[in-house]
Amino acid sequence: MKKLDLNKLDEEPIEVQQAVAFYASHTISEVRVTTEERYKYYSVLEDAGLLESLKSAVKP
Repeated sequence: MKKLDLNKLDEEPIEVQQAVAFYASHTISEVRVTTEERYKYYSVLEDAGLLESLKSAVKP
């Protein structure tokens, strides 16, 4: 799995930046989100190699 340097987050594609922001807000503040939202952003992180595949996640 790839590591992300948050000091260089602005060098990542905008989709990755948004997905990281979503992941952080969802993880830290336990914001309620739909399965579709979670799948959208987690898929971006998985494709970028920043998040391991979630075997239990089901496509919305």
